[in-house]
Amino acid sequence: MLWQISHANVEFYKDEDGWFLMFITPCEQLLDDGQCGIYKQRPDICREYENDYCEYDASAEEGFELYFKSYKELITYCQKRFKKFP
Repeated sequence: MLWQISHANVEFYKDEDGWFLMFITPCEQLLDDGQCGIYKQRPDICREYENDYCEYDASAEEGFELYFKSYKELITYCQKRFKKFP
């Protein structure tokens, strides 16, 4: 997780369903009208994704047990949470 959150526009959160990685950037396959440019060939993860409710429907602080927007936030949490963390 520390490696992933070291990259621009990457965040993590934990809620009642587990841990999630968020890319705060639009998909490069989106067309100007918001439609998927590769719809018929889209990856399985896109086919399985349901957007009945997502992190954009409510503020991040609502419903997230943990929320990390930066390396510094995550490393601080790890140092407090794990006694033997470097």
